[in-house]
Amino acid sequence: MFPDIIKFIPLSHRFLLKTENLSLPLCFDVTGDVRLKLLHHPNRELSVNGELDTVTNGGFRRIVIHFKTDLYVEVDTNVITVREGQTLTRHTGQALITAGSLIVIRRNKEIDVAAGDTRMVIYIHEKDGVEFLWPVLRQQPLDNNVTGIITLKPAVYEEVQQTPSTKLKIKDQEIDVTRVNAVDYSIVSPPTLDCWLTSAESVLQRRLDDFIVTQL
Repeated sequence: MFPDIIKFIPLSHRFLLKTENLSLPLCFDVTGDVRLKLLHHPNRELSVNGELDTVTNGGFRRIVIHFKTDLYVEVDTNVITVREGQTLTRHTGQALITAGSLIVIRRNKEIDVAAGDTRMVIYIHEKDGVEFLWPVLRQQPLDNNVTGIITLKPAVYEEVQQTPSTKLKIKDQEIDVTRVNAVDYSIVSPPTLDCWLTSAESVLQRRLDDFIVTQL
């Protein structure tokens, strides 16, 4: 008798990058429960990072907001923790939280965040009985030096080949893609969309490592 062989399948999360027209969005996978740079706005001293959960194609376990030098806000699906200087407060349930010029509004299944010229909503979704977070940028900052996964501009590409395999042209690079589907967590009731799957580097136009942080 041969022992059963269990094949290890790495944990992955699928991200969508939509287009401004009716073309299929692009999508890419991030493997592992890594920490990602969601938004970095140096001129406003605003930084938002997120830690992916352990649910395949789920979302974020927690999201941390750093604002100015002494304001720290940690968001999970149940509690919002605010540390302002030496003062620590915890908020559960629906709440309006103001800390300096940062405003956080907790509703039933979403959390609104406003800091200067930046507006973000964090949705609370559920998959397989597990709740998770998904951040969406609602108002793009005016400065052009803002970076992060949720600040990416809409995808622009040209379909240059359909057979025997599909190729897209992004900027001056031709890439192979596969038609798959992904859940669009950027809205309250997430639909499943078809998308073109390719590498994270092709979608981001830079290394994925540039979006990975070691600490929240």
